[in-house]
Amino acid sequence: MRSDILNKNSNSYGQISPDSGVTVDFGSKKIVTFAGTLEGTTAASVTYTSNDIMQYLGALDVTVPSGCGTPNSILIERAIFSVTTVCGQTLVGNFQLSATGGSAENGAVTAGTEIFGADASMVSSDGSGGTTTYTEADLNFNSAAITYASPSIAVATSLIHVYACSHTGLAADATAGRYSLQLVYSVL
Repeated sequence: MRSDILNKNSNSYGQISPDSGVTVDFGSKKIVTFAGTLEGTTAASVTYTSNDIMQYLGALDVTVPSGCGTPNSILIERAIFSVTTVCGQTLVGNFQLSATGGSAENGAVTAGTEIFGADASMVSSDGSGGTTTYTEADLNFNSAAITYASPSIAVATSLIHVYACSHTGLAADATAGRYSLQLVYSVL
């Protein structure tokens, strides 16, 4: 019964508690949360410039149920960024997707597409494909806060690798920083 699944006082209450980086899969609708850390960053010794990689977070799951055909697009519907421990330095960043995984920290993302951050182009959610007049927020890694957006950005299914990148230059130790990124997306 539906109420048993939604009621946590029921014996059959359904809980979804995946580990970080594990996708909650509802067919072609996906939710994934990445736990990020700046622990391995080298900005104290090698200066970050705009769009340098701070961390490779992992890959998006683009599988779909059988019978749905071969997907060709990912729609980033919602992005939520939460700093759990501030980095201790002025550091604004963004999140980008790339077809290339595992690129080195403190280098550029190969053919990156910014999906969340001040330079991401939010698309109108009315389906017209036009950009909104809104500018996404700067993602401040030195403020223990939540920032969210509904970017409605569509990308090819080859762009599955998620990177946290700097937006501002940094020549200081930011290794204390910890954060979470949650993406809600559809694969069609």
